[in-house]
Amino acid sequence: MQKPSLLAIATALLVSSCASRYTSSPPDDGATPNPDALLQSMSTRLASTKQYRFTAHRTIPADQAKAQNQDPTAHVEVVVARPDKLAVKISEGKANREMIFDGSTFVVVDGANNFYSKAPLRGSLDKVPVHLAQVYGFQPPLAEFIISDPYRDLKHRVTGVSYLGKGTVRESGGVVQCHRIGMHGTHADAELWLGVADSLPRRLKATKTGSAGRDLLLDVDFLTWDLNHKVGASAFRHQPAAGATEIPMVTLDEANKPRR
Repeated sequence: MQKPSLLAIATALLVSSCASRYTSSPPDDGATPNPDALLQSMSTRLASTKQYRFTAHRTIPADQAKAQNQDPTAHVEVVVARPDKLAVKISEGKANREMIFDGSTFVVVDGANNFYSKAPLRGSLDKVPVHLAQVYGFQPPLAEFIISDPYRDLKHRVTGVSYLGKGTVRESGGVVQCHRIGMHGTHADAELWLGVADSLPRRLKATKTGSAGRDLLLDVDFLTWDLNHKVGASAFRHQPAAGATEIPMVTLDEANKPRR
């Protein structure tokens, strides 16, 4: 019998570990919390924090990952400094990517191939996800938790919200009680776990609408939150690595032009 690879074993252990962090329960017989108010509380908490850092484990379907030239799983680290600074590190196996925004330029770094691309982009963090999606066809990961009004962004993309009950998440040092909020859309349904005490996200799982939660689109396991994170301006400045090559950031219009 062929022995499983170390990568397969590690992946299985990681998936098992993430799944076992969570325990859910249905709503009790008491007063049901208002899910809309819970989303607003989360949004207010993040919007009022000038600098923060969070880390997460992200999982997407294998076919989607292949189409987007990504790994199905990734570790993501995000540092936000309002109003206009962002630093993201994405680790996918041996590949490492970075996204850096300093208020005037957005840079994408491919650490595996020592490439980088940059594009002019002036404005606040609120402008970044929409502009990048419309012009270049991509967004920073977990952009919903970067902008200054996550509530408005989430509500704009769903047809309704509901309260699903409570749950617990095992974190280092203890257990976090969470509210579970259902967000329902035309093409996708999502479940967002928010800490009862701090209103911070602990899990976001999205599935295709009508699949009864079986067809996974996205599963995010939020690992850490630091709302007192302080870094200097240099953290949001890109310094090319030795021998790095700059390549153009291709727009959607350029990519869709017929080849001659």
